Amino acid sequence: MIRDHQMMVALVIEGQMLPAIDILRAEHTFTLQDFVDLAGACPLIPPGREGLVGKGLLAGLNGDFDVALHLLSPQVEHFVRFHLKQSGVLTTRVDAAGIENEIGLSSLMDLPSVDDVLSANLAFEIRAMFCNPHGPNLRNDVAHGLLDDNQANSLPSAYAWWMVFRLVFVSWWNSRRPATPGGSADAAP
Repeated sequence: MIRDHQMMVALVIEGQMLPAIDILRAEHTFTLQDFVDLAGACPLIPPGREGLVGKGLLAGLNGDFDVALHLLSPQVEHFVRFHLKQSGVLTTRVDAAGIENEIGLSSLMDLPSVDDVLSANLAFEIRAMFCNPHGPNLRNDVAHGLLDDNQANSLPSAYAWWMVFRLVFVSWWNSRRPATPGGSADAAP
């Protein structure tokens, strides 16, 4: 399943995302403030993270996927932790010495409630891109300084940026659209 996902990642990045970025950059001028405002208006982004997310999104749009990955990877972990906490899920453990420690992303993604809180599809993508040792394992590689220049600018790194951009944009878009008679906002274009 992870291998299939990685094949899809390569197709999406090379066939859709990179050409779309080229068109966006050719036809529009974006500023850091545009992305900070977008992140700030996105109901999924935890408060106080707009600047970091905005900088990461702009870096990716400019093709600096290494910078984007280093900014956004910790924000993905915080995003998961924040939404689990908001749903009443315990995201810390107390060790034998009585010290409370945050649970890491891989362990958070193993919690039974994560699929319900984030959605099964988003949880799968986060696991596949950031946590799974059979995939890019980006969170661990970023956190432990294991990425070299080539890996930091690889297709999986570009996809990780795209995944966060898509999550932010679609969430923002849906929050601005009127509800349909069925009670939910239409999907983003």
